[in-house]
Amino acid sequence: MKILLVHNYYQFKGGEDKVVQQEMSLLQEQGHDVYLYSVHNDQIKEQGKLKKVRTALESTWSLTEYRTIKKLLMDMKPDLVHVHNFFPLISPSIFYACNKVGIPVVQTLHNYRLLCPTATFLKDNKVCEECLTESLLRSVKHGCYRNSQLQSLAVASMIKVNQIIGTWNYKVDKYIVLTEFAKKKFQQGGLPVRSLAVKPNFLKKNREFNYEMIKSDRPIPEDYILFVGRFSVEKGVANLIAAWNMLDRNHKLKLLLIGEGPEEDNIKKIADPQSVLFLGTKSTKDVLSYMKHAKYLSVPSTCYEGCPLTIIEALSVGTPVICSQIGALAEIIEPGVTGFHHCYNDPTELKKVLEEAIKYPFYMKLRENAQNQFTAHYTEDVNYDQLIKIYHDVLKENEYEKLLKV
Repeated sequence: MKILLVHNYYQFKGGEDKVVQQEMSLLQEQGHDVYLYSVHNDQIKEQGKLKKVRTALESTWSLTEYRTIKKLLMDMKPDLVHVHNFFPLISPSIFYACNKVGIPVVQTLHNYRLLCPTATFLKDNKVCEECLTESLLRSVKHGCYRNSQLQSLAVASMIKVNQIIGTWNYKVDKYIVLTEFAKKKFQQGGLPVRSLAVKPNFLKKNREFNYEMIKSDRPIPEDYILFVGRFSVEKGVANLIAAWNMLDRNHKLKLLLIGEGPEEDNIKKIADPQSVLFLGTKSTKDVLSYMKHAKYLSVPSTCYEGCPLTIIEALSVGTPVICSQIGALAEIIEPGVTGFHHCYNDPTELKKVLEEAIKYPFYMKLRENAQNQFTAHYTEDVNYDQLIKIYHDVLKENEYEKLLKV
């Protein structure tokens, strides 16, 4: 099968970018002819003010990208196009280019951009669904996107205009959502249930790394709990530090944090340097090693996450997860089986759960369950079967629709 992947890279590298590379590699290894069309948001930084205004307007529908992609499709003639992120440079015009040339298109919804300008359903560090239940104009009033009413208006317009002209409902053959929770949200937002297929992210294993779970007959390094991710408000790192500061120090554990981000300086100000260590960014192999030897991975997010690769990586090495009981996180991690839940945005509750988790008597069973969960749901083989079934279903439906038009 000849497949064109499409992705608009963000300025800061994230999980979506890694998923694109993993899926591309997976498909190529399975013998498919795979190409990537991509643009990068770095080019926005080099634009003058007038060009930035034009870019904001074209995020709704870019004629330039429409023509570029249409020509690419006519020259390449792929069997299928799989879009990961179109915002803001590629724009929804890609769906019209595919439709014009008669090529079916799949879109992975890594976040909630089609329903919320910030893509996270987050306002003032709390879950907010006003754009879903009331009006997108609420985001403009609050200046949700980058704290700017003008920029919020541009993104809200992109969502609403394409909703009105039928882009979301009629120009995409199939949406891939990462969890059942996400499926329900998009269904609530107006996407037809027939167009939604659930397929989580997966982990393409590093062949140089030993994923064997640490067994009970070997020393278990129980000297730290780990956080891996971006130091930003919605990731809840400040709440984790606050909870950590309340713990009785008799446990002798340390808190290790891998990552960087805009909140790093603020977080360091409230962290105890004796028990909280900031490790900066690490390679994937190093992150896996830290995860493998951690007692728990902490995911204290205050927003609706997609399907975090950090959780999948932790499960792959048998490390249980302590996460916020919010959105898809509550779906992915089962309390008392693969980890524990705590109320989101509540350091006191998180402190209590950390105490319970540290003393949990059936800890080794959690590790065993975690790795079993990974094997059942997040391996390359399982994910490839799910992805190729979605592709084949879309191609069959497309052929059937062509026959109806004859």
